[in-house]
Amino acid sequence: MHKEEITTESGLVLHVEKEMLDSAAKVTICSDAGAPILLHWGVRRRRDASWQAPPEQSWPEGSRAFDSRAVQTPFLKEGDHAVIRIALDSSLGLRSLDFVIFFPENNRWDNNHGRNYRIDIPLSEDAADSAALGSNELLNVAGEIIEHEVGHNSWTLMHRFNLCYDLLDRVKDSVDGLALIFVWLRYSFIRQLDWQRNYNTQPRELGHAMDRLTLKLAGLYSELPAGREMLRLIMTTLGRGSDAQRVRDEVLNIMHRHHIKEVSGHFMEEWHQKLHNNTTPDDIVICEAYLEFLRSNGSLDRFYKRLNEGGVTKERLEGYERPIRSHPDFIGHLKDPLIRDFEHFLGILKAVHAGTDLGTAIHVARYLFDSDMHGMMDFIWYHNSDTSMTRELAEKITAARRRIAGQLSGHAGRVRDLLFLDIALEDFLRIVVERSELPGLSPNDLADIAAMVLENLYITCADEELLNCLSHWEKLGKTARFGREWSLRMMAVTERVGRHLGTYAGRYIQLFQSKAEYLGKAFQADSWAMTLFVEEVLRGRPAFAMSMLLRYLDPILRKNAGIGDWQVISPGNAAGKLEVVEELKSVQGESLEQPVIVLADKVTGYEEIPQGVTAVVTPAIVDLLSHIAVRARNAGVFFATCYNKERTDQLKSLKGRTLKLGLSGGGDIFFEEAEAAGQVLQVRAKSFSETVARPTFTTYALSMDEFTGKNVGGKSSHLRQLRGKLPEWISLPTSMAVPFGVFEEVLARQENRDFADKITEFLQMLEKEKNTHKTGERLALIRETILGIKAPSELAGSVYSVMDASGISRPPAWEDAWKCIKLVWASKWNERAYQSRLANGIPHENLFMAVLIQKVVEADYSFVIHTVNPLSAAKDEIYAEAVLGLGEALVGNYPGKALSFTCKKEGGSPHILSFPSKSEGLYGGGLIFRSDSSGEDLSGFAGAGLYDSFLLKPPGKVNLDYTKDRLIWDDAFMKDFLTGIAGVGTEVEGALGSPQDIEGACSKGKFYVVQSRPQVGAGVA
Repeated sequence: MHKEEITTESGLVLHVEKEMLDSAAKVTICSDAGAPILLHWGVRRRRDASWQAPPEQSWPEGSRAFDSRAVQTPFLKEGDHAVIRIALDSSLGLRSLDFVIFFPENNRWDNNHGRNYRIDIPLSEDAADSAALGSNELLNVAGEIIEHEVGHNSWTLMHRFNLCYDLLDRVKDSVDGLALIFVWLRYSFIRQLDWQRNYNTQPRELGHAMDRLTLKLAGLYSELPAGREMLRLIMTTLGRGSDAQRVRDEVLNIMHRHHIKEVSGHFMEEWHQKLHNNTTPDDIVICEAYLEFLRSNGSLDRFYKRLNEGGVTKERLEGYERPIRSHPDFIGHLKDPLIRDFEHFLGILKAVHAGTDLGTAIHVARYLFDSDMHGMMDFIWYHNSDTSMTRELAEKITAARRRIAGQLSGHAGRVRDLLFLDIALEDFLRIVVERSELPGLSPNDLADIAAMVLENLYITCADEELLNCLSHWEKLGKTARFGREWSLRMMAVTERVGRHLGTYAGRYIQLFQSKAEYLGKAFQADSWAMTLFVEEVLRGRPAFAMSMLLRYLDPILRKNAGIGDWQVISPGNAAGKLEVVEELKSVQGESLEQPVIVLADKVTGYEEIPQGVTAVVTPAIVDLLSHIAVRARNAGVFFATCYNKERTDQLKSLKGRTLKLGLSGGGDIFFEEAEAAGQVLQVRAKSFSETVARPTFTTYALSMDEFTGKNVGGKSSHLRQLRGKLPEWISLPTSMAVPFGVFEEVLARQENRDFADKITEFLQMLEKEKNTHKTGERLALIRETILGIKAPSELAGSVYSVMDASGISRPPAWEDAWKCIKLVWASKWNERAYQSRLANGIPHENLFMAVLIQKVVEADYSFVIHTVNPLSAAKDEIYAEAVLGLGEALVGNYPGKALSFTCKKEGGSPHILSFPSKSEGLYGGGLIFRSDSSGEDLSGFAGAGLYDSFLLKPPGKVNLDYTKDRLIWDDAFMKDFLTGIAGVGTEVEGALGSPQDIEGACSKGKFYVVQSRPQVGAGVA
């Protein structure tokens, strides 16, 4: 609550209270005046804007309109005071309430010497507004739009287009700004805004406004490559303008030609008056309905049905300022001439109001065609209604758009005409696909049409990811199709395309939805228009057609590849109450009172699965050997990916119910409701409670020869055990370590006492708060504090000495290395590691961290091996996954699949299970600082990925083009490489004497083992 006093020119004291609630700004004005007074007031959305009357629903009792800009409200007696209470909808984006005082008894005004009085509206919503719109400048632009759209001033399409023309200069360098313009104009396009209000516009004036606006947009399209996507969307809401005067002239010509009298009370005259004063896109629908009326020999049912289909109701006709109340008349002998004339008139209307209408766009741009283009456009237009020529039409559209793509620059008029044509062709391709009987198409046709739609997506938005997908798709298209391996290869591409479509949809939600809600509330748009705004935009784009094609293509590929709807990551059976969440990490750290099955749309691979979760189901792709997959198997949590959206949606519909879920006897996944709570399995028990001796500090740095199970963790000690036991073709990276005890020694130094005290304080808070919503905040403070500690002077010298002796190049700056060491130590307190220790009964004080420092293997490929197949438990078979570049893309579960395979240990051939579909590869060199804790590889517990590792120099991300990689296309190379990986697994398992979980790399044809740990759960025969 905010209070203030305003002393007026006449000495009147007003006491003002302001309060911002979620839905409204409440303003209370209290006066001690004895005589009656009136508040003469209005509101502003911008401080430099004019007053306007507030929406009528916000008028207090007794208010009346003074004019279009102000309201007069009496003060009402409440005890000894006179009070006015005003509630203004917070969605209106108002910035001030402006007023003067009127004394009716002596007809006197108090207007602050002509400056008026102002009450600023509480601005607590500004942060949310800024988040919705992106910047204060866009808030001002939105305020100006809202002021004009909801005010009582005169307003037409012409005024809207002229305002848009001016606002483009303020937003043209901002994608968010152009997105705001699009949202505004789309609300107009879908009839959520007035097309005429208290003003008559001659057609030529409207045409001029559209003409100059579309020319400006075409010019910006040439100038601003980053804004082209938004500019195209804006163009979809506009007409070209063209020679709009012909609308008025031609309807008069038709009436005169057929001796139709200009007499009131008749449909044709009423429509003529409407066209004369305010032609709008509704006139296209009216003309189409009138043609339907003529062709049906005067059927009014057909007339009004077509109107309704086009969004023009009878009530809308009668609501025009020049209303159309009369039914059309049917004169039999004029039927054919009128049809001919109004078909021509429909073309004129479309040329003005429908810039992306296919026929109009072709006609207008013909002056720019060569003979080949004329031929393609003739074919497309001639067959535009032929549903049996999906492939042929897609081919012509794609070929035409290829040609147009290279011509969208230069003179604005030329660009505009080609741009309207290009958008029309793009939209027609979507229509062609959507109207097709896709289930009836052959698999070859589906694949080829999908390739053409994919190329069209790239033509619209020259995105590197789309290009790489398209290149891969086209290369596969030239090989023998729909065998098992071909289908696996194509699935890798379709997964990648599908992921891009998901990213595309997410970006549209981010760009448009908050703006749509902000403007929609201010415009008082229909709720469906706001709620479905982004969905309707997406459904109108070619990306929607691509998603349809993938939906039909996917089951064909899965069947031919021998893959079902599910991929089991961690086998088993589970039961519990179903929770549906957007992200798995949202349930991390929750205290669950009963067993829960989680269906999560997103899984990053870094989460810790909470105690009490018995199963995780996700549509996200998860690498079988990612850290989270390993931990799920270790914890006995059922974990599976479902590729079938219908099955996922079916499962989501059971949200909140108690389910049983697991593997059926036939190897498929089943889920069903549990009949009683007693059928629910028990929450898994804590798996570890062993105490660990506190290590004693001995030295700051160790060479690999000095690694033991007592001074370093399993990552380091296992490398030491492998030294000298592997054949020459398998190498180990040059390594050293900062051992256990160093962190504790450094923190105990005098110079770090303040940091130690802070950490102790935060740990006490954690213990006291017992895993609350503040846990993440406390953990972040501990990590931040660790990054502040100072290194003893002798630490750097000790590390450098061991580096020199081990043949590891020193980092360019010690501070960079010291930061990486501290980051590894701090990762003890990341949230997933903290929650894992709680869930598994590992005392925090028993977890110690060494830092394994290695020379990075500059990997061409990286791989992870489980020497016992984790799904079948077959001890004679390895399971492995490989990716291009560094292994973090694999173990960190970067989006997409790895190349996965199984191979018998004794001379078997690799059996491919999936080809890689990851979009990004990580590449780099230098040094890596690996976490090596005392609690990662305990008996019966795998802590893979709980703690973090850091490259001295962050890796570079490369968008992967699989068409250029030998691993994907050279069968002999692929077989040798995968056989080599299988050999690495066999050799390491033999050297260490037990099943192993191995991370490795291949660089310039040479294999490396980066780390190895016992494979948890591999003892099953």
